[in-house]
Amino acid sequence: MSRRSFLISGAVLCFLALLGFLGWPLYKKLTFRKASAALIERTERALEKHPELKSDYDKAIEDGVLSYDKAKELLEKAGETVRPDE
Repeated sequence: MSRRSFLISGAVLCFLALLGFLGWPLYKKLTFRKASAALIERTERALEKHPELKSDYDKAIEDGVLSYDKAKELLEKAGETVRPDE
């Protein structure tokens, strides 16, 4: 392999690795699911029963939006199950 082709292949591999690192935050932003109103209401009812989860709820909603994953996590800590269609 000549020096030139070695450098080109190295540059291509670096570019592909860079795409992976830059693509991950974009993927997370695009796949973000906001919790439905019913799920938020269930979460708030669970917080009334389990006030020890209030600090976790405050962390989950600090950006102003409760995500599906965080709501599901809080409800599971409270001992409730969440169906995927909620």
